[in-house]
Amino acid sequence: MREYPRHKTDYPGVWFIEGKALPSKRTQTTQQTEKIYYIAYRKDGKLIEEKAGRQFSDNMTPAKASEIRTLRKKGKQDSNTERRAKRKVMMVMNTNRPTVKFLFSKYLENKGDSLKGVRTDKSRFVNHLEATLGKLTPQEIDPFTVMRLKKSIDQNHTPGSTRNVLELLRRIINFGVKNNLCSPLDFLIELPKVESERIEVLTDEQFKSLTETWNEYPDKHIVNLHKVIAWTGMRPSEPCSLQWDDVDFKHSVIMRRNTKSGKDKPLRMSKEVTSIFMDQRTLLESEVSEMRNSPFVFPRRGGGKRNPDGWIKNVKDICNRAGIPKSYRPNYCLRDTIASTLLSNGSTLDEVGYMLGHEPGSPMMKRYAKFVEGAQQRIVDRADELIKSKYRSQKEVFEIEQHRTKNSK
Repeated sequence: MREYPRHKTDYPGVWFIEGKALPSKRTQTTQQTEKIYYIAYRKDGKLIEEKAGRQFSDNMTPAKASEIRTLRKKGKQDSNTERRAKRKVMMVMNTNRPTVKFLFSKYLENKGDSLKGVRTDKSRFVNHLEATLGKLTPQEIDPFTVMRLKKSIDQNHTPGSTRNVLELLRRIINFGVKNNLCSPLDFLIELPKVESERIEVLTDEQFKSLTETWNEYPDKHIVNLHKVIAWTGMRPSEPCSLQWDDVDFKHSVIMRRNTKSGKDKPLRMSKEVTSIFMDQRTLLESEVSEMRNSPFVFPRRGGGKRNPDGWIKNVKDICNRAGIPKSYRPNYCLRDTIASTLLSNGSTLDEVGYMLGHEPGSPMMKRYAKFVEGAQQRIVDRADELIKSKYRSQKEVFEIEQHRTKNSK
């Protein structure tokens, strides 16, 4: 190792060597030299020699180096060696600390990546929990921390979104407690009450306006994608994941991948849906090779899988042009519309649940039940009319016979 000559200063125990200057705000070039100050002192009978700082990079002077020497000699400031040792200990502690981020990683390892619910959890964690609570352990979280988190989410999201994030946080910590990775919270994370999710059903006039807008809208790929949701009730992510191998024209069946439950679910195709897919295939044949040769039914411009959130701007534009209320969700209002239409016209909850991909007895299907009640009432009223009509007919026949008998006498 090269030995640099030591140069004394006017301060005891302080010297410097001359070395190559490092880039700094004060030194724009690395060609000149700068002084590197060192200090020497005894602590607990042991001689310690260590660097105090650089002339330009650290703005160090002999006077400042002397002050550092005095503090370290008296034990009021850690030596460089002691500080390095403490940093190493902290790094080890931080690595093994059961932080919320650490617990979430273990939670994901346990759940796996196959379910869509896990992908949703990842998104909620990254967007709402990682920056605010990721480095904290459950013991460092108090009610005020949760209150601040709730307030920050409420500013730009619905109460339902806030509830989902807090529920995820509670689930992560409960997982850690169950697996002996952390201690439980000393308070309960209360979930905000949320009213039943609104159901957005298009009127006949609104749906007619939507179909007219489809005819005029320039991006026919988006139009076909929107139409598929309107006629099948698929979730937006499902047609984005569809590949041509999933569309069986011979048997009129679509195999839905990437469903909310993580299961593959078949869906029968109507003539209209078949026509939409045929139109989409013809449309792709006129596109660039990346899209034309893509395995996806609705690929993005480069031919890859389309992001469900990547086309939301387009469908919002379509709905705005069609005069659909801005408060309506541009894709889910179509799911609600087809569900209500089918239920109001005699379809059962199980039949509609099959089409929309809902599990039997799910909360959403319970909310749709009101449309069944309406259909049931119409059936009862219709039965009443038919019975009354039949009764009236029989009564009229009886009266005619009585009239004939009376006249014959």
